[in-house]
Formats: sequence, C-alpha cells, structure tokens
Amino acid sequence: MSRWRLAALVIAVGVVAVACSPGGPAQPTITLPAPTSTPPVGTAPTGPEDLPGLVDDLDGVVVQPTDDLVAMVDGADPGTTFLLAPGKHRIEEPIVPKAGMAFVGLGEAHIDGSEPLGGFRQTADGLWRLDGITRSDVNHGDCIEGYDACGFPEDLFVDDIMLWQVTSPDELARGRWMWDDGGLVMFDDPTSRRVELSRTTFAFVGDAPEVTIRDLVVEKFATMAQNGAIQAQLPGDGPYGKGWLIENVEVTGSHGAGIRTGDGTVVRGSYLHRNGQLGITVSGGTDVLIEDNEIAFNNIAGFDWGWEGGGAKFTQTLGLVVRGNWSHDNDGPGLWTDIDARNTLYEDNLVEGNSAPGIFHEISYAAVIRNNTVTGNGVGKDEWLWGAGILVAASSDVEVYGNIVTDNGDGIAGIQQDRGEGAFGPYEIRNLWVHDNTVTMTRGQTGIVEDTGDRRVFTEWNNRFDRNTYLDLGGRRFAWRGRSLDFAGWQTEGLDLDGRMG
Repeated sequence: MSRWRLAALVIAVGVVAVACSPGGPAQPTITLPAPTSTPPVGTAPTGPEDLPGLVDDLDGVVVQPTDDLVAMVDGADPGTTFLLAPGKHRIEEPIVPKAGMAFVGLGEAHIDGSEPLGGFRQTADGLWRLDGITRSDVNHGDCIEGYDACGFPEDLFVDDIMLWQVTSPDELARGRWMWDDGGLVMFDDPTSRRVELSRTTFAFVGDAPEVTIRDLVVEKFATMAQNGAIQAQLPGDGPYGKGWLIENVEVTGSHGAGIRTGDGTVVRGSYLHRNGQLGITVSGGTDVLIEDNEIAFNNIAGFDWGWEGGGAKFTQTLGLVVRGNWSHDNDGPGLWTDIDARNTLYEDNLVEGNSAPGIFHEISYAAVIRNNTVTGNGVGKDEWLWGAGILVAASSDVEVYGNIVTDNGDGIAGIQQDRGEGAFGPYEIRNLWVHDNTVTMTRGQTGIVEDTGDRRVFTEWNNRFDRNTYLDLGGRRFAWRGRSLDFAGWQTEGLDLDGRMG
C-alpha cells in the first residue's frame, strides 16, 4: 500500500491528538473509535504456495507470522533474504541483521514490538487496572513544560492509537494511562478492544553493512529517545551500519524516532508518522540520502522540541541530501540540521504546518537550501524570527534560493547568538546568500537579528539578500541592524536592490 493511501486511511479513522508544543503542559484530546470485531491484521498463510504472485520473482526464505524471525536471522548466513508473509510478526528481541541481509514484506507484513494485554479489572473509582506488569528503568529526554512522562519508552495502544501517559491519578482522563505500583491504570474501558503495550526496544539494530528493509510496516516499539525503531547503528553511539537501504517502509508508534541512519543510508519512499519524538534522526552519518518520504505528526509523546523533537533532525552529518520529502504537522521543525553539519543539500521538499521553523539549519556549516515549498510553519512562534519558514542560526556559507515561502511565522531569517565554536570553526552567520526566492508574509519578518552586539554580521560578514520577490506584505516586514524596516528602508540598507514587491 502506498504511503499516500495509508495517510488517507489514518485520517479517515477520525482520531485527533493535539500536538504538544513548548511553553505549557499539553492537554491532548484522544478519541478512540467505537470497538469493532475486526480481526488482527493479516491471516497467516501456510507456505509459499499460498502467496501466488508474491514470491515468483523473489528468492529467499519465507517467514510466517508464527515463525521465530529473530532466531531465523541469528541462524542464517550473511546475505540471506527474508520474505515476510502478510500478518503481524511480533518480536520480543531486536532483529540484528548480518551483512547483506534483506527483509522484504509480501503484502501487508507488520513487524510489531508490542505485547497484547488482557485481564483488566475495573476499580472502585471506575478506572481500569492491570496488575503484574512493570515498566523498564529507562527515563531519557526533556519534556514540554509541566510534563514529566515523555522519557519513559513504553507506550500503551488501544486499537492502534497511542495513548497519553501521565504520572498522577488526578491527570487520568479519556485517552490517558499511567504506571502504578505493580501495574498500569487506564481511564477508557478496554473491553472488546485490542490493547497493546510496546515492549521491544528496536525492530532492527546493528552495524552490519548493506542491509535492505523494504515494503514493511514497523510499529509499536519501546525505543528510547534519540534512537530509532530501525537503527543502522549499535546502541550508545556505537559503530554505524553502512549502506542500508530502507524503502517503502511505514514506521509508526516508536517512542523515540522512526529511523536512525548510519553512513550511506538511503531512506526512500517511506511513511514515518506518529512517532513519539521524531520521524528520522541522523547523528554523524556521511552521505545519507533522505528522499521522497512523508514525515508527519511526529513528537506526540510530549518532548520539548528545543531539546529534540519534530519531523527530522540531522546532526554532525557530511554530504547529507534531503530531497523531495513531504514533512508536515510535526511538533517541532519540519527538517532540522544541527551541530557541525557540512555540505548539506535541501531541495524540492514540501514543508508545511510544523509548529516550529520549516527548514532549520543550526550551528553548522555549508548548506544549499533550494527549490523547496515552505508553508504555514512556526505560526505563533514569530518572536525574534524563531518562526521562520527557513531559518539559518549561527551557521556559515549557506545559500538559500528558488524557494516559495508562504505564510510562516516569519519569512527567511538568520539568527546570530554567541554559540561558541564547533569542530570546523566559529558558529557565525557568514556568507549567507538569500536570493531568487518568493516570500509571502502576513506576519513576522525576513532578515537577520543578533544579540551579541557584534555588528559585523551586518557590515563585514558578507550576508546578502537579493533578487527576492515579496508578496502581500504590510508594515515593517524586514529586520536589520536591530530595526524593523519597510521595503524602502530595506533597500536603503543595500538589500534586495534587484528585488521587488509583487
């Protein structure tokens, strides 16, 4: 099933979860659909003969939902291809691939890291309790203000909907649950519903090279923040798995990120949605390609996006290419490079409706941001240009051109602060060239602001805006030298001398 049809089906369910944003405690409204008698996804076939047309052109080991996939991988030779039959493949331990292995779904094949729950009893106060179940001792991550449960990696799902975890009985309400001594408590009646608790930490993890993961749904993993349910790296910043191909994969319900990549990873044509912290995270990867994916509705577990949360975040990368993606409705930036990223290319992406900047390049180095459409991001966050559609913060040698930037909290912006020095020089706005973009602003500003008192960012560091077209502006929509300017004042400062008001 294409990710676009999957998106339509998710919307059709009618479930609403209000995004969590910094600045106050989240109060999500999670509405569960009426119970149904729909059976679990997929009915397991008995063998390859029951998969007509699915295995004719593939050579590999067919895996049924009832098989022990982890043990099969452990006992197989490098280079083995596993063909996963339709249905739900539950795993209690992570899959650790060997070099050259491939995992290909046949039809609706799901890899699931959750444990089905039953045996709830109703308490005197009308809540529902399950005894004899405990959480892990992991608690990692900074939460939004007024909230303290984001760091616990296990999530409770009712009919595939992730509920909101709280830490006090006073906070229990529809769509909410909590751990209690020796068990868990939920508000909603679990009778005639499918209730599952994510337990397994990773779906795939390891440093084996040239692993392929294709045509699968990966769901409900208790992945710690800053890690991915699919992780081309050993835990704890261990060695990378080089050259992984992740294609046409849906990842949802991971408490941390959907995917964490290694060197040379390609993530293509995938649907990364409703994960607890991020759709994708990259830390230190070289020559990573993120292409033609939908990255949506991530950071639903209440992480403070300023710590780390949103659609996708890339740190310490070299030669990263982010092309043709649709990043939307994430709580945090849509696409975000941070800390010593070099030679980054963002092109042909559609970035819209994210709660923070659309494309955000922070304390990093050379980048090209071109031919993207960036709409409706950072609305309500336009103080001091933090709501920009495209934001460059304390980063040098960045070129921004050919973009359509419309109705964001701010337009195209640079922010200079005292961020110190990175591995490849000072974190400074130098050689920022913003040209040939079309910017529509009904709020906020375009320009550069600073709080260091060093005016060289305006006079000596070769920061330029030119040949841009500005539409539907009213008032003083430009920021320069600590002043708010109209277009005439902007041009008086030597900016956009060949630009125009449309």
